[in-house]
Amino acid sequence: MDEALSRQALYDLVWSEPIKAAAQRLGVPEMAIKNACMSGDVPVPYRGYWTKLAAGQPTRPIPLPCRTPGANEMLRIGELDYQASRATPEAQLAQPLPKPPRFDESLESVRARSQVRLGAVKHVRDLSSPWAGLRQILQEDQKRAARQRSEKSASPWNKPLFESGFEKRRLRILNSLGLGMAKARARIEVRGKAGRDVSVLVGDTRVPLRLDHPLAEPDRQGQWQVRQGPADTLRLMIGPSTGRADCYQVFWEDVADDPLEERLSAVALEILVAGEAEFRAEAARAHARQLQYRAQLAQTMERRRVEPRKQPDPPIAFPQQGRQHLLTQAAEWRAAQDVRGFVAAVLARSDATQPLMAWADWALAQADALDPVTSQVPIFSKALKA
Repeated sequence: MDEALSRQALYDLVWSEPIKAAAQRLGVPEMAIKNACMSGDVPVPYRGYWTKLAAGQPTRPIPLPCRTPGANEMLRIGELDYQASRATPEAQLAQPLPKPPRFDESLESVRARSQVRLGAVKHVRDLSSPWAGLRQILQEDQKRAARQRSEKSASPWNKPLFESGFEKRRLRILNSLGLGMAKARARIEVRGKAGRDVSVLVGDTRVPLRLDHPLAEPDRQGQWQVRQGPADTLRLMIGPSTGRADCYQVFWEDVADDPLEERLSAVALEILVAGEAEFRAEAARAHARQLQYRAQLAQTMERRRVEPRKQPDPPIAFPQQGRQHLLTQAAEWRAAQDVRGFVAAVLARSDATQPLMAWADWALAQADALDPVTSQVPIFSKALKA
């Protein structure tokens, strides 16, 4: 089985019959349903629920909570049907047009309920027990410090990177945000040697985050470097620094009587709202891409259907050498279908990030160029010349 259910449909399923029975009826592993419920924040019946229900005792289902900001509404149960994604152009055009995404809840309503769930985000000065997304770069810095202590002469290659007052303050703020947003199903991740590759996974949507000195810039090689010296002014920006007009961007900067440490709750709340805003924007972009692809495919098929033939049509003689060209085109068509299926599988199992969607657009364009059915290359020209 390969089926995507809405959160409400999945909730109705698991509260209408035991998960084990539903799994057997649908032909999927029991864990597939449980994992989908966990991923979509769908509550499952508590222990003893079905026994009490069978005995006629009063039971009370756990209400379905609102969708987590940035999380997908549709949840997939079972493995992706790879063959189903290899539909022919005719089969794709026979499908109904995809419906535009609809969100009944306003962003202000999302902000209000997220604030209740988030609560206050406190500033944590201690980095001895860091947030998981920050732990790796701190452990690597500790290893550099240990290697430097063991050497007779200090090597600049083993010098710790995050020992300055500026870097320690920066990491304390990131750590405080990571610990505070965990309760709202948001995970901050810090990567890169200098710790400048920062993002927050809000539900299923990744939100870029930049925390650095206002004048900080990458070097000539495009690499970010740590900043030496005491604690200094910091700017925190949510969203991509450059890019689409529909991207969500907010930033804060230290002021004399109001440092960032005093505004962590507001920052964390805005990150959650940014995740939901980006999720909605990407849903609209994905819908537009689907419509554009369908329109292009329909134009291609219609052009081939009505394209006038030369009159009279002379008998076409295909040389023996044209067989190899035929086999080549058939292989190219299968390869194009494989690429489309592969892209569909990757998108079904991955977060809809901007780099991923750009890669998907590029990969589908390669498939269209390769496919002799949808490309502009005449199918029979080389066969006739062979």
